[in-house]
Amino acid sequence: MVAAYAIAYDWLYDVLSDDQKKQMRDNMILYGLAPGKSVFDGSTVTFGWWKTNTTGNWNCVCNGGLTLGALAILGDDTTGTAEYLLGQTIPNALDNCVNGVTSDGTWTETTNYWYFGTTGHAEMASALLTATGSHYGMLDKNPKFRDTGFFHMYAHGPTSLFDYGDHGPNKFSSTSNSIIFYGSQFKIPEYLLYQRDQRDSAEPWSMFWYDPTVTGAWWGGLPLDRFFLDDTDQWASMRSSWTDSNALFVAMKGGKNVGHQTHNDLDAGDFVLDAMGTRWAGELGSGDYLSFQYFQTDAQDAARWLYYRKRTEGQNTMVVAHSNQLVTASPTINSGSSGTSQNPGTTVFQVPDKSNAFFVADLTSAYGNV
Repeated sequence: MVAAYAIAYDWLYDVLSDDQKKQMRDNMILYGLAPGKSVFDGSTVTFGWWKTNTTGNWNCVCNGGLTLGALAILGDDTTGTAEYLLGQTIPNALDNCVNGVTSDGTWTETTNYWYFGTTGHAEMASALLTATGSHYGMLDKNPKFRDTGFFHMYAHGPTSLFDYGDHGPNKFSSTSNSIIFYGSQFKIPEYLLYQRDQRDSAEPWSMFWYDPTVTGAWWGGLPLDRFFLDDTDQWASMRSSWTDSNALFVAMKGGKNVGHQTHNDLDAGDFVLDAMGTRWAGELGSGDYLSFQYFQTDAQDAARWLYYRKRTEGQNTMVVAHSNQLVTASPTINSGSSGTSQNPGTTVFQVPDKSNAFFVADLTSAYGNV
């Protein structure tokens, strides 16, 4: 809500009366910025858990909203709250938010939480750039942030997303338009051209972040398979075409069962399969977030693993002796690319007879002595 107020305050500044602006400032400080300040100065212990060791969407969204609010009222704030917060949110985001992306560009929390995290991150970096001329390290503290757009692109098959783990609430305030911002900042035209064609692009950020001088086919020369091999993630994306809605698509993950901000499943070896315009093997997604101790811990005996959509038998992977996988699982991976890509002049690609793309996950560590 602070971010929403900040945008309205900034964009409508010239037509708002002094009384209206004061009312907005007072409410932003009372209900958002002051509570945010209390997180950093230690005067509250009841909320603000996202400040420490939270490399996920909560840290990006909270720091992003507080930063937008502080920047919007900085010149008008006589309380010192805005100035104080800018000295806190930026270094905190650099220690936490930017590490939401692993060494291969994958978002640690799952593919659906990528939307929330990157929206908060992109809004914060963009606001800093437009207000001060610097992103203060938000775009380069973690150099692998430049690859997260490819993570998003490769996670999508012809029918839908490889949506392992939790899905989160409806994305009323988050889209994929962060990759338009990243495409412009990192000079990766595929990001802009890809997102321009997506159904969720029609919102204000796409207009402000899009570079209309970029042209071409985003799929031109883009490999049909890609392997994301950070040991936290370990997943593969393989397809017969980027543009054929009837294409064959397989995505599969190895990866660890912990380290995902308790949004993960016990799902090493999980996969989805698209063919002929249909998802034949899919994902069940989130359970009820209000369920007993749903997020409390991801230890082996956690209540989270009692819920069907989170336990191993609710995933597209092997179940041994009716048991859950071990949370200590650390699969080993062997993979290889087909070395193929789609010609920009075609919309359909025929996979060679001897295509050799493969992804093999040794799941021994997930089952122990069972």
